[in-house]
Amino acid sequence: MSLLFESIQIFDGQPQRLDYHNDRLNRSRNQLMCSHADIYLEDYLNIPKEFSKGKVKCRIDYGQDVNKIEFVHYQEKRFLSFKMIDIDFNYDFKYGDRSAFDELKKTVSESTEVLLVKDGFITDTSFSNLLFKDKKGPWLTPHQPLLEGTQREFLLDEGLIEETEIKPNDLMRYTHFMLINAMLDFNPQRVYDIGLID
Repeated sequence: MSLLFESIQIFDGQPQRLDYHNDRLNRSRNQLMCSHADIYLEDYLNIPKEFSKGKVKCRIDYGQDVNKIEFVHYQEKRFLSFKMIDIDFNYDFKYGDRSAFDELKKTVSESTEVLLVKDGFITDTSFSNLLFKDKKGPWLTPHQPLLEGTQREFLLDEGLIEETEIKPNDLMRYTHFMLINAMLDFNPQRVYDIGLID
């Protein structure tokens, strides 16, 4: 297993938000491995013809260098319910070892996703950042996610969302929420009702 990985959306043969993935990849390599020679994922992406149409997930495993690249056609999974769970671990980097998340997922059914609460604040799900729709205002994202996702950073840069502190007791302020990551774009048609959170 590689130390770290990136998941990149390929849509109709075009990598999405590649600059954000390059930035995170090289920042992680610098901080964890003291690697100052940047690498650029576009130099490694050779998209097979069978993955040149539709939405494709490209997983890139890496350490000091790129170790493995995999492509798979992507289909969004929808959940029937969400359960808040308190955690005490960190996930500041996109580590290949996701055993802590795997253990949490064992505590709920396959149709249920976990909402992670750390130090009293809502953070992420097991695989995505979160957005919440204020009854009176914009889409808001937790101020301290476990992992600063590329989609989240893009939406913040574009001014489409804002950061705020969100505690479990604050959920009554919101009407809907959305899961976002590199594969899950910002789309109000993908929302969940806040009442699905237990």
